[in-house]
Amino acid sequence: MELQEYNAREIVQEINSVLPQKINLFNKRGIIIASTDPKRIGTFHGGAARVVNENLDELRIHSDTEYPGARPGTNFILRVDGSPIGVLGITGKYEDILPIAQVIRKMTELIVRDQRLARQQAQKEHQIQQILGELLSNSDSFINNETVEQATALGIDLRLPRRILAIGLLPSQKDMSPPQSFSYISHEARQIDPSVLVHPTRTTLFLLTRIQRQEVLSDFAKRLSDSAATGLGCPICIGIDSFHPDITQLSLAVREAQKALLSCLRKGNISIKFYDQINMEIFADDIPDKTKQTYIHKIFADYTEKELQDALHTLEVFFEKDGSISQTANALFIHKNTLQFRLRKIAERTGYDPRSLRNSAVFYLVIYFYQDLHLKHSFF
Repeated sequence: MELQEYNAREIVQEINSVLPQKINLFNKRGIIIASTDPKRIGTFHGGAARVVNENLDELRIHSDTEYPGARPGTNFILRVDGSPIGVLGITGKYEDILPIAQVIRKMTELIVRDQRLARQQAQKEHQIQQILGELLSNSDSFINNETVEQATALGIDLRLPRRILAIGLLPSQKDMSPPQSFSYISHEARQIDPSVLVHPTRTTLFLLTRIQRQEVLSDFAKRLSDSAATGLGCPICIGIDSFHPDITQLSLAVREAQKALLSCLRKGNISIKFYDQINMEIFADDIPDKTKQTYIHKIFADYTEKELQDALHTLEVFFEKDGSISQTANALFIHKNTLQFRLRKIAERTGYDPRSLRNSAVFYLVIYFYQDLHLKHSFF
């Protein structure tokens, strides 16, 4: 371990703002890495090098000629957990600078120790995220005796069954930062369930919880959703898997949670959905995107993109209002005759009448495929 340049600069700036003494901080090779005299940075100091090489507590220098690059003053060794990390040099009378030196030494040791702990924690978190990433992607092949031991050393028990929550932000929330939002949601999740594991990706936050009962899990998701609405000022969508007691099926649980999440994101007005609550998405998501595009353009063959968007918006509201002309017209802020005209034009141009129960499934699929393609484009 060694005193780092950014730590040294921070210490010198802090001390120089309140004390008049000239201060130098050296690395273990005797090179000045921070100084109240910027011209000396990068130069060699023979006295500091001797302090480290001989592990001296301190070394007083009385003239410019005693050691290469040295000037009168006192040099104190800096240690963390008993090991040298660098040297502190201060000018002035020994009796006057000794109290200052003790303060600086303690400050330096605390800063370096905190930095070391932060690096260790960051390394641990990186290892945890690597394990969680592999677990969520390849649970069937990832879990073995070796990975179980590695995870246990990091405080993760891979033998416990877990439920998956997939959390995403609505595409309309373009001003929200996913990393910052996910950090807030992760903190709130840990407040509710201290044992929860979190794994953020670019667009989705995955939570692995040991909560299994549906009603308790639903309450957990509701509290998270309410907290996000209050703390972030925006709604979030949460997809939840179906229960798989076998931990090796966690990858399947992830796909289920993602499908449930996408179902929430498509509608935009449902914040929480379990995989067991989705229907068409179970098979429709397996249809290739090219096939979906072909189907859309087959039904709306001669429509421009703007015409297609307008038509699908009208149809979406029409179906949401269960085919009620008056309710749909009110929701679209148009006259009932205008709505009837729009629906007739769609029927004439496509050959399918949206007011017919038999043809409604045709348009429902188009709406679903169109939303799915645009959601994937903005979400993934």
